[in-house]
Amino acid sequence: MYVKHYFNFSIIYFISWRLILWSLFTGLIALLSYEYLEWKWVAVPWLPVSLIGTAVAFYVGFKNNQSYDRSWEARKIWGGITNTSRSFGAASRAFINLEDASATATQEDVNAEVRTLIYRHLA
Repeated sequence: MYVKHYFNFSIIYFISWRLILWSLFTGLIALLSYEYLEWKWVAVPWLPVSLIGTAVAFYVGFKNNQSYDRSWEARKIWGGITNTSRSFGAASRAFINLEDASATATQEDVNAEVRTLIYRHLA
């Protein structure tokens, strides 16, 4: 994934030069076999190509919509888990305090107990 703020020609070239060379090579082989070897069976009519292309475009569009819906659903669920965990941590800090502890407990003991409880929740 590219996350910088600029996108210039050298970056496009660096990313796609192998694909461009491969496409030129395979296209040149198809052209030479059609023209010079006179393999006319290599030619593909446009109607099946456009029909299959349209069907694939619809299929990919629906799959893209489904994947976006699933990622949005996962984001909502993860947000709910995060909010519930934060609420649990805040409630643990609020309800476990020094006043309710035994007479020999210190503030460090209470903090260690709360930390243990929160770490167990995260685990």
